[in-house]
Amino acid sequence: MNKWVLATAAAVLAISGPASAAGTTWLVTEENIAGVRGAQGSWTVKKDGDRLSGDASMQTDNGKSLTYKVDGSFEGGVYTIKLSDRSDGKKDCVWTGHAPAAGGAQSTGLLGYAECEGTKLIIRASIVQ
Repeated sequence: MNKWVLATAAAVLAISGPASAAGTTWLVTEENIAGVRGAQGSWTVKKDGDRLSGDASMQTDNGKSLTYKVDGSFEGGVYTIKLSDRSDGKKDCVWTGHAPAAGGAQSTGLLGYAECEGTKLIIRASIVQ
């Protein structure tokens, strides 16, 4: 039994080790609250304890590339992530995401709002394991 547990633990570490160093992929959609413009793509997120950092590679609904940096934390079931250096010029964006409440339209992944200077976005994310 102990050999099986050790072999399983070693396999999990071998699989998850390189992925952790490279970062975890989050599939992300964002849209203005007005629903006029949106983007979809991915975040590559590295985790160091409760700290998160990484990059976003998105495509807007008009086909343009959108990139930015993500930096934040995870505490008490809530992600607080700053979206900086956005290629679309949005400033001071901070996303607060959490698992969706039971009974809502979205039942998995993460959901939350990003407050930016002059605009508000809704961001949905799904962490790819």
